[in-house]
Amino acid sequence: MKRLLVVLMVMAVTTPFAAAAPPTIGEMLHSVPVGAQAVIAVDSAALRTHPKVQEWLLRHQSWTGADQDLRRFLSDAGLDPVRDVDAMVVAVLRDGGETGAVALFSGRYDPDSLAVALVKQGAQPFTLGAHRAYRLPSSDHHSDETAVLVQPSPELVIVGEGSAVQAAIAPPHAVIPLIESEIAAGHIDPRAPFWVVAVVPAEAREKAGEVSEHVHGEGSESVRSVVFASGAVQRVAGQAFLDESLRFSGVAVADTSENAELLRDAVKGAIAAARLHAQGQAPELVNVLREIVVRVAGTDLSVSGAVPLALLEKLAAEHKPCLSGAKPQL
Repeated sequence: MKRLLVVLMVMAVTTPFAAAAPPTIGEMLHSVPVGAQAVIAVDSAALRTHPKVQEWLLRHQSWTGADQDLRRFLSDAGLDPVRDVDAMVVAVLRDGGETGAVALFSGRYDPDSLAVALVKQGAQPFTLGAHRAYRLPSSDHHSDETAVLVQPSPELVIVGEGSAVQAAIAPPHAVIPLIESEIAAGHIDPRAPFWVVAVVPAEAREKAGEVSEHVHGEGSESVRSVVFASGAVQRVAGQAFLDESLRFSGVAVADTSENAELLRDAVKGAIAAARLHAQGQAPELVNVLREIVVRVAGTDLSVSGAVPLALLEKLAAEHKPCLSGAKPQL
């Protein structure tokens, strides 16, 4: 299941726009199971319109680095990593101590070719509701529940635990309150090409103090403060836009306004420490870090900023690993 999810997720980022009309993210949200505790959305069709993404696609037209099995699956399924997926929505569900997930991928898929490829990989066909479905091989799947893939239409593929997939193929329902409330509060813009909302599990909040004690190394004190203060965070939301810069914003909703202020102070301290470190390691980042805005309004802590794409490209080039192990010449 992991391999198939990775293939579809990367395809979602690398597929160009076509005239077909697969489900939009807004439409897929009506199929997110009611119990979802975290939701991630990627509008890859929108991302592909960006010149820098198009430039990257021209340099990576083939499925670079894929092993033979993966290439064979793509060939058998008739899937082109630069053509076939427009958007994805991933929902995480928690039932007691168990965590499951379901992913919806909108795009263009040939049902017959996909069936051939899945069966060759060891998937077992069956019928789920009125839809063609497949139980996926369990070699890399550690949940007690078998992973399932179902294709409700040539424009939609759903992958996940069986019960979550069954919930996702039920008749569309109202968008779950977790998403609606974050949109209504202005924490996310559903038009963003990437966004995420999540409830922070109680067990994670309870262990924040313990986890903070294991943070060591350079700058660990400021990071430790943020981790410790994060124990008061109940929900998080974040989004990103792409133009001349990568613009990001995020909101953490604390349990009290006092804890939101403590978290603000911890975040500001971590940014200040990062700025000090950047002066010697990456001076171009100093202004970027200085321009990050951190605010508190009631129980909401918001953080926003922007990184110029030119700077991201420069940093990526500087840190690109060299095959010979030598430091790249700049």
